[in-house]
Amino acid sequence: MALKRVIVALGGSEYMDAAVTEACQIAARNGAEILGIAVLDETLVDPAEPSPIGAGSAAADLRAERQEHVETGMTEAIARFKSMVDAAGVPHQTTHIVGDAQEALAGALRLADLAIVGIRHAFDYGTIAHPDDFLGRVARASGRPILAMTSPARRIDRVLVAYDGSTASANALRAFAVLNAFEPSVVRVVHCHDEGSDSETLLEEGMSYLKLHGHTVEGLVLDGDPSTILLEHAEAWNADMLVMGAVGRRGLSRLLLGDTASSMLERSEIPLLIRS
Repeated sequence: MALKRVIVALGGSEYMDAAVTEACQIAARNGAEILGIAVLDETLVDPAEPSPIGAGSAAADLRAERQEHVETGMTEAIARFKSMVDAAGVPHQTTHIVGDAQEALAGALRLADLAIVGIRHAFDYGTIAHPDDFLGRVARASGRPILAMTSPARRIDRVLVAYDGSTASANALRAFAVLNAFEPSVVRVVHCHDEGSDSETLLEEGMSYLKLHGHTVEGLVLDGDPSTILLEHAEAWNADMLVMGAVGRRGLSRLLLGDTASSMLERSEIPLLIRS
């Protein structure tokens, strides 16, 4: 399936450049357009916290300073995005939204094929960071694949796919398989063993589907806590991307929820492709 609209979060951080670079490559391969989205999330400008008595004026000044900082960051991010996509010769649009960042990104994804977002920062522009489970919540709200980019951009050649048989992990695996976004030389499907699961059967069904889509595939069962063993294995195997469900069952169900989300997104040095 060819992609026709790729969304890029214009967050202004170093991750944005990697996201735009990857989006240009994917869009050029598919004849797709890129929609760059900048969001002024007021909760990141003026967080909900009480001001001491008599400090209202200082709080207002701080809010104005933060908003000016955010608006400057947004303007610079949009200009940098336009420069990069113009140089790549890729059709593009930009949109500027004021509102909740999660709702804005999930809403835009309703009529898009893929979102590419900085793994650490989306729309904060150097103010207050989004919560650690931001991307997981967007994935669950939109039902679309999201590529969380690290920096710098890299060629996606070796792909690790975490598959536990859940709907979310199957959706992530299928999204990777059917989207003409990457051209890896090898895909490794891994299952983190837990009691009550037939690891070999799960590996075979995941591998068979990827083979149908022309991928060179191998499989491996891992032992250990998924929140640590997946990244350790990805590093040892020199993976260029990890594909996984935003929710799942048993061990993998915690990968992008709560404390484990923070661990994965804070520690990963490779891009994560997630879907609910």
